[in-house]
Amino acid sequence: MEPPHSHKGRGHGAHGPHDHDHDHDHDHDHDHAHAHEHVGTKETVKAAPSGGGHPGFTAQEAKQARRLTYVLILVTLFFGLELAGAMLARSSVLKADALHLLMDILALAFSLVAMRVAVRKPTERFTFGLRRAEPLAALINTVLVFGAVFEIVHDGLEHLGGDEKPAAGIMLAVSIGALIVNGISAWLLHGAIAHGGHGHGHDHGHDHGHDHDHDHAKAKGGGGGHHLNLRGAHLHILGDTLGSVAALVAALVIRFGGPASIDPIMSFVVAGILVVGAVRLLRDALMVLLESAPRHLPVDMIRTLTLAVPGVDSIHALHVWTLGAGHDAIMVHVLSKAPTPDLGIRVSEKLKKTLGVEYVSVQVEPEAVAPAPHCE
Repeated sequence: MEPPHSHKGRGHGAHGPHDHDHDHDHDHDHDHAHAHEHVGTKETVKAAPSGGGHPGFTAQEAKQARRLTYVLILVTLFFGLELAGAMLARSSVLKADALHLLMDILALAFSLVAMRVAVRKPTERFTFGLRRAEPLAALINTVLVFGAVFEIVHDGLEHLGGDEKPAAGIMLAVSIGALIVNGISAWLLHGAIAHGGHGHGHDHGHDHGHDHDHDHAKAKGGGGGHHLNLRGAHLHILGDTLGSVAALVAALVIRFGGPASIDPIMSFVVAGILVVGAVRLLRDALMVLLESAPRHLPVDMIRTLTLAVPGVDSIHALHVWTLGAGHDAIMVHVLSKAPTPDLGIRVSEKLKKTLGVEYVSVQVEPEAVAPAPHCE
């Protein structure tokens, strides 16, 4: 998904005609049509919908959406079975695991909705599109998880002092079934996260006092791994797998004459697993919304790479952030004693080939020119 961008020369009225040099470099792993419209000094680059079953989805994103859908159907069907088993067995840990599974269902549903919203075309109001829908969905997921944790702990405390033993046979059957379902789901989601990445770039060099270069390239080997909601759903499934193991342990202990208190105790273990996953997801979502520099894109490394480009004498401003779902952005303002028309392109190419990011914007100014106030 590409943010629309336009370039307009500043202070051109007194200088007459301008020379514009456009260099377009496209690297595609999938079919992607582009329309370039030139009007005066303005240029708009539009990305046509790519294949994959949903407008705006790349082939990889369409594959991820399909796998999310498969997992959603699978866990929804099993949720009804596990909840019924928890009621029949009168088991706190099975009920906790069923609530955990419900959180998985909501996480998957939010992920699918957020993915579809995030690939909508940019508008005049939302110029980067709606990529931030995904971390917002992750925040909602964490709120729901904490609500489920409260219910699990409350139910476990009520059963902690009871002597009634749950039906170990039902617990065993349901927990084994849950492990199978979670194993299949984790495999599907891991495949969606681990495989991916495609690249496509646009380089626009402009020779009119300020050189701007914009490059769009899918992160190499990292895009899928940074999808907050895919990763969040994967963590939910892995956590639920641990919850199913806890239920299985409780069933075996009760089956072989152990105390009934193991059931609510194991439900607390499930609650703890949920909290750990929720805190991690909350942290990552907040980091995106607060526009922190991604951990895989250290600012010092980007600064070093930029200064290594011949012609770059200093960096006045450097901003690194994540739009969401692995779509990273870099904006850098460089100063040069003797700027060349292709300096912006060379800086962008260096960052693209080394880091592989979604969006790069490079502004070049002669070192003698005072920096613009907005860059201070």
